[in-house]
Amino acid sequence: MEFALLSMVWVPLLLGTIVFGFNLLNAFQVSQLCRDSGHMYAYGVDFSQSQNATLLQTMAANMKVNIQQNSGDGYIVFSKVTLITSADCAAAGQSGSCPNQDKYVFTNLVVFGNQTGDVQTSLGAPNAKYFQPGSIQTSNELNDPSLVATKFSGLGISFVANQPGQYAYISEVTLHSQPIQWAQFSNTGSYARSIF
Repeated sequence: MEFALLSMVWVPLLLGTIVFGFNLLNAFQVSQLCRDSGHMYAYGVDFSQSQNATLLQTMAANMKVNIQQNSGDGYIVFSKVTLITSADCAAAGQSGSCPNQDKYVFTNLVVFGNQTGDVQTSLGAPNAKYFQPGSIQTSNELNDPSLVATKFSGLGISFVANQPGQYAYISEVTLHSQPIQWAQFSNTGSYARSIF
């Protein structure tokens, strides 16, 4: 009788602990994938090339994260951000100023993984057409307001004013599902961000 009464408390607590533990482990794996892939991106690895995409897919599989080149349970957004200076505007023939001057903008965006849903970055709202390698031209960087990384300055990272050629490399991993879900102990997935 006492065991039956206590099991009504202990069994859900035990199951919740197991679910939480597996999901916490998954969050660590997502964070590790984000750091490792972001580090590679910052060193110039182009994940749009097939051999590098295969390497990234293998890394994700080894970490038990289901993200493949064009499918899976989530995606990775690689972005490169810079501060547009007056020198950048002048070099492009826009003397005086340009619309994105003194703003942080995306200069490169690459998506790896499932792109069927609403792919996004937490740093801004770039037009979806820019999520392809080589799609951001200098004129777009200087003039397109959708390329402004509106939330980048909130990260506490700042560049030296009026000094062109400064970049931040960002990797963001979004995983839509958890390995184990159970009622109130589940959520919508995992997210991690690394900046280099």
